[in-house]
Amino acid sequence: MYDINVNNVKKGNNIYIVFLAFGLLFLIVIGGYLVYNFLTFNSLDSTTTSTRVEVESYMNDEGTMMYSPVYYYTVNNKDYICGSNSSSNINPGKTNRTVYYDSKNPENCMTEHSKSSNWLLAVFLLIPTVVITVSIIGIRKVSKRIAIIKELNQKGKLIKNLPYHLEYTGIVINDVPIQRPVIEYTLPSGSTVTLLGDPRHDKRSLDKDGMVDLVIDEDNPDNYFIDFEINRLSGNLPTDYYTPDSDSKDAA
Repeated sequence: MYDINVNNVKKGNNIYIVFLAFGLLFLIVIGGYLVYNFLTFNSLDSTTTSTRVEVESYMNDEGTMMYSPVYYYTVNNKDYICGSNSSSNINPGKTNRTVYYDSKNPENCMTEHSKSSNWLLAVFLLIPTVVITVSIIGIRKVSKRIAIIKELNQKGKLIKNLPYHLEYTGIVINDVPIQRPVIEYTLPSGSTVTLLGDPRHDKRSLDKDGMVDLVIDEDNPDNYFIDFEINRLSGNLPTDYYTPDSDSKDAA
């Protein structure tokens, strides 16, 4: 049995958990807003055509001009105003359009512009849905990886103090590129394989001895784990340590 620390692998879950939280929050906010507008729209049982349209505009933080129409309409000879609950960078113009309102309380209204915007906003629900799906897949993938690593306690062979080099993974967190250790290992069959370690989410790049340790199932060499420190719980054996000529001995 080995002392295999999977904390670094678990740190990879943190990224997916953060994305999952943002995805759920985004889904709740947009979904709640759409449900509210849907219920509001269903309560509006009458329609009329606006008598006048004004377009309000403002500059957003990105320097883009945003437009929001305000519709004026008349019900039973009384004038009402219905503002849009959204803005866009497209000028909607001043053409009179449909206004939906509650016949019992005409002040409750929704503009045709707002109704159209709701459909567009519904499309954006795909974004949090994709983020949530990718996050869940990532979390399950990490969990499976941890389970596979733990299996090495029964089937794995320990090789300590192997030379390695670092390789960039393409992952960047807080402007810090994440790397992973890479080693060349010769199997008992004599074939040499390149083993890619797990991304170092803990941002470690070396250990005090400047080497890495490996636990590998040589009957299934796709199952392995590389870390900077792996030890036997009962104490390491002299044969656990890698020597430059050990590959040729094993092959013989």
